[in-house]
Parts: sequence; structure tokens; C-alpha cells
Amino acid sequence: KHGATDFIPKPMKAAILEHRVRYMLRGSIMLNALLRSEARLGLAQRIAKIGNWEWHPSTDRFTASPELCRLMGIRLQEFRGTKEAFLKMVQKEDRERVDQALKSILEERKPCDIDHRIILPNGGEFAANLQAEAVFDDQLKSFTIVGTAKDISERKRSEREIHRLAYYDSLTGLPNRVLFKDRVTQALAHARRYRTTLAVLFLDLDRFKVINDTLGHNVGDLLLKQVADRLADSVRHSDSIGRSVEQGETHELARLGGDEFTVLLTNIRDAQDAGTVARRILEALATSFLIDRHEVSVTASVGIAIFPTDGDSVDLLLKSSDVAMYHAKEQGRNNFQFYSATMNALAAERLEMENDLRRALERHELLVYYQPQVDIRTNQIVGAEALVRWRHPHQGMLLPAAFLSVAIETGMIRKLDEEVLTMACRQNKAWQDAGYAPIRVSVNVSNSFFHGPSLTNEIARVLREVQLDPEYLELELTESITMQHVETSIAMLQDLRAMGVRLSIDDFGTGYSSLSHLQRFPLNMLKIDQSFAQDITRNAANASITRAIISLAHSMNLAVLAEGVETDEQVELLHQYECDQVQGHFYGYPMPEEEFVRLLSGAIPTKCRERAA
Repeated sequence: KHGATDFIPKPMKAAILEHRVRYMLRGSIMLNALLRSEARLGLAQRIAKIGNWEWHPSTDRFTASPELCRLMGIRLQEFRGTKEAFLKMVQKEDRERVDQALKSILEERKPCDIDHRIILPNGGEFAANLQAEAVFDDQLKSFTIVGTAKDISERKRSEREIHRLAYYDSLTGLPNRVLFKDRVTQALAHARRYRTTLAVLFLDLDRFKVINDTLGHNVGDLLLKQVADRLADSVRHSDSIGRSVEQGETHELARLGGDEFTVLLTNIRDAQDAGTVARRILEALATSFLIDRHEVSVTASVGIAIFPTDGDSVDLLLKSSDVAMYHAKEQGRNNFQFYSATMNALAAERLEMENDLRRALERHELLVYYQPQVDIRTNQIVGAEALVRWRHPHQGMLLPAAFLSVAIETGMIRKLDEEVLTMACRQNKAWQDAGYAPIRVSVNVSNSFFHGPSLTNEIARVLREVQLDPEYLELELTESITMQHVETSIAMLQDLRAMGVRLSIDDFGTGYSSLSHLQRFPLNMLKIDQSFAQDITRNAANASITRAIISLAHSMNLAVLAEGVETDEQVELLHQYECDQVQGHFYGYPMPEEEFVRLLSGAIPTKCRERAA
């Protein structure tokens, strides 16, 4: 009644008492060890978030450990000890699977291992891993199912994160290339089976690299996120092309990387449905974006490939739509084009051009030609514009128009600019070392080079490397370059002027700047576009504009050079207008160094000598 577990009869014997005390001490030690072991097991279960349970099928008695009850958010005494009570705490969608797993242990005597969700009293849930097996008694007549339930919420979160990183773009949250290709593969299987049509749209933002170079990668990333949102809206609202959820149509949007996006359209009626979506995409991008206080405008070129006519595999459809996209760029950008077989030849040519140009830059195979710039009063050469040429191994001598667009689109333009700058400065220094009168060499600067990282450091490095005095280098900038991020451009130009480098605005009159804007820039010279000089003898309006530009530029202490001079009459008129320098075919076409050096030696073309006399 009071918990006695042993007794000693009278008369008490010392030996028996000693034996009984030793027995009780051993029992107490073993009991304490068991309690400590159970406590450690409970602690380990709490740390590992593992609870254990037993189910006796013969009586339907289901017992749960304190840790399992804690995981399920209930007190031990609240748990009604039946299998049904446990199953009610399992998420409804998982309940049948768990019940079947327990039944399989009964019927097949095989262990089970299953993941499921448990509902908490507060409406929440957690992911659990259930493991169980049958344990038989000594006579193998009855058995108990024992098992554990482990909280695997962290593991599931990690698995979801791994899945997200593997199949989704981290910037936009859209499916990535891997997931997109998988979904196209599934869509193709469906289309083959039911003889339906699908389309793949390949979209590339136009001149996105310029935005990255000028506004920075942070703005570029924000732009990509906003573009993704607009694309998702435009693709989602494609009801007008006649698709319905009941028919099983889907619209999948993905980001392949960089500024490339793809769209999968399934069960379309015909190619025009894809064109409707492409048109809606272009319209969605027509409105400018406001990003970090910058108003950014961006367009896109879209290529469309149709299954089965343009490809019967994922790779072929992506290739065909990519080819069509580049054709859209060649057609002026901001449009969409359907794939056609003839585009393959054009795409192959472009790819070959890209690879050849990359090799030419790596092997320093580009050439620099020089066109003389002449003082209109003395008829002396005072400068030379450095113009890139490429002696292509198969196509012969190529002018910039044949490969500059490829250089810009592929990002090779910066390397090309650096190459031309280095060659021109080195050549100018060689002329001076050979004893020729010093002249300046003018080098065109692209948008990417000007707004890229460390322009001033690169200029300083080249000048230091070739040991050329900065005053004999002139950088030619277009109006559009200087008008982007005006304050940043001014600071950059001031740094260059502080180095001693000369600065000029090229092709003035073709952009959107004005002399009042240019007054803020630390320039040395204004170059009037050839369209004005070539027409001044026939067009009175052009003549008046040219004369006004020269006069206003002089009032701002800017020298003026007229481009595109081809006749003696043009030179005479520009002389009357007090233009400072001229450049054009009248004095010489762009020529290789060995020809230009003869001009430096005094071999002025005959027609120029006659005028000088």
C-alpha cells in the first residue's frame, strides 16, 4: 500500500540485511540511470524535434510521447489515444497516404518512411517525417507498430530554396532556362499527342548594355525586375487570342539570363495568335520606366518560332526564335519577326562575324587609318582622325559599318575602343620620335567606353605607356553621349581636361543638344557634321546655319572643324565663314600610316598645293 518492495523477517539476520540493502542500492542506482537516460532521450528528442509513438492494432490504443504532443501543439492529456485521433491531425491531403502506409505495415509487415504535414491547433502546420515498423512479442503472436515523427520543416524549407535556386531566376523570380526547357519538353509531348500548335517567343531588350554602362548595374537590375512584371502582365492577359483554362492552355514566361526572356504559348490556333502576344509585349514596354529617379525607356526585339514548322525539339525552337529575334534587331529593333529558313544563313554569317571579330581583337589584327585635319588658313596638317579598319581574312578590308553593330551588341566595343586608342597614341608618338612636327590624333569614344568604369584611368595608362603628351590626344564625343547624365559627364570631361587631353563634339547638328547646353562642357572644338558642309554651296539655309554655328562657337572660345569637305568651293566658303579647320576627301581619304606619313613629309595632294599657292 505504501510502496514497499521487500521485507526482512524477524529475527533479523545481519547477512540478510546487508544483502537486501545492497540489492536495494543497486536497484536505486539502476532506476536513477534509467531516469537519466529517459531524460537525455527526451532532451535529444526535443533538440532533434523527434517524437515517438506506439499503436496497438488489436486494441487501437495509440500512445504519443510528450515530445510528439509538443510538436503537435497539444498537451499529453489532451491526446485521445486512437489511430483516428492521430490521423485527424494529419493534413487532409496527406491523410489517406499516411493511413495506407500504416495499413501496409499491418498487411505486409514492411517498415514505412513517409513525409506528410501535421495540422496545429492554431491553424498552422509543419512538415513531418514518419517512420514506423512492426515489433512482435516473444511468441510472435501479437505485435505493436512503433514509430517516430520528426519535424522536417527546416529541411523542407531548404529543399524549396534549393529548388528555387535550381529552377528559378533569383532576380525576377521567373522560371530559368532549365525549368523553361523542361516545360517546353512537356508541352511538346502534349502537342504531338493531340496535334496542337505551340509557339516560343524569344525576347531581347534593345541596347540594354548601354543602360547598364550609363546608369549602373543596380538600375539595370531594377529595370529587369520591372520589365519582368510587365511581361508577366501582358502574357497573363492574353485572353483575346482565344485560349481558355478549360482547354489546358498555358503561358510560360522565363528569364534565360541577362536581358533575354522567353515565352511559351501552348494550344494556339495559328501563328497570328503568337504575333498578337508579341505585339502586346511591345506595347507593354512602350511606356517608360521610373527607376531610382531616372526615367528609362527601353524597347525589345522579339523572335517567334512555331511548332511544328520551325522546330520539333526544345533546342531547335529556342534556336529558331533566337535567330528570328536577331533578324528583328536587324530590321530596326522594337519589332517582332517570325522565323524563316532563310534567316539561318544570316544568323550563321552574324555568328561568324562575331567570332572573327573576337579573334581579331585577341590577336590585335585591327588596323587604324588616318584622315588629315587641315588648318584652313595655313593649309597645314594639324591633326588626324583615327578610324578603325579590319582586314578580314575572307571578306577583305571592312569599314566600321560592317562590324560596329556586332561589337556594340556583344559588348566588344569597349575592347575595340581601347585597341584603337592605344594604336593611335603609339603611332602619334612614333611620328614625333621620327622628327615630324607634332599633331594631335583624334579618337572616337563610344558610349560604353565613356560611361564605363575608369575611363580617365585607362586614358592615363595608355598615355603613360606610350609616353605621349596628353595635348596631342583628342577625344571625339557625340552629342548624345554628353547629354546622358549631364552632371556626371561634366565631371568626367573636367577630369580629362585637367589631364591635358583635348575634347571635341563630333557630328554637331545631328543630335539634340544646343550650343547653350555645350557651354557647360569643358570642350576645345566643335566638329560640324558633313551634311552641312557638303551642302553649303547649294543650300542657302545650310550655309546660314553653318555660318551661325561657327560664329556662336567662336563666341564660346571653341574652335570649329567642318567635316565632309570635298570641293574647293566648299573650302573657300568655309574660309570666308572663318572656320578654323577642315577634314574630308578634298584633303585625303582615310589612309594607312605609310601613306599618311608622306603627307606629314610635305607631300600635300596636288589640288591642295595649288590652292595653297
